[in-house]
Amino acid sequence: MYGGATGEERVAERRRKLIEAGMNLFGSPGSESVRVKDVVLEAGLTDRYFYESFSDLGALFEEILDLTIKAMESEVNAAVLEAPDDPVARVSVAMRTTVDTLTADPRMIRIFFVEALGRGGRVGARRNEILTHAAENFFKWSGTDTGPFDSGPVESRMRAYAASGAASELLISWAEGLLDITSDQLAEYLVGLYWRINLP
Repeated sequence: MYGGATGEERVAERRRKLIEAGMNLFGSPGSESVRVKDVVLEAGLTDRYFYESFSDLGALFEEILDLTIKAMESEVNAAVLEAPDDPVARVSVAMRTTVDTLTADPRMIRIFFVEALGRGGRVGARRNEILTHAAENFFKWSGTDTGPFDSGPVESRMRAYAASGAASELLISWAEGLLDITSDQLAEYLVGLYWRINLP
């Protein structure tokens, strides 16, 4: 024990600092040029402590991305549980909560929609996995008796992919600064888009 902390606690604290530093850097303009030395400088550590927790910069980004996804889903799932038992209401709450959560911590917008899914392209092969998971969420919100996504009705899955794909591209464009609209306008449009996709 050193300074009242065990070795494991010191490693965990250094890891936390690296993750926070990575969130600050990946979540800021100029994130495409982030290097390991930038992260350790931001964290107030040295290179050897970076490699104590992460094999490379990609591993750090994956950890940050997973934490970002978990934070977004935690907020959205909690809000959807309180929503009326109606598909449009659930999707409306989910979309508005997603936008609210992102605007509350703008770093998350850049990490998820610029660095991961947008021009940063840091997730590589995981991009399809992430977008499929988003489609699964739309599928889940759209009904209570649809069953597992993989074995659900083809028409329902097509609508889920269409809704999640369109929503993701709109959010990416918004995050990239290509759409000069407020977060409220974006949420309103996303809800309307879902409604139009699901019209009989």
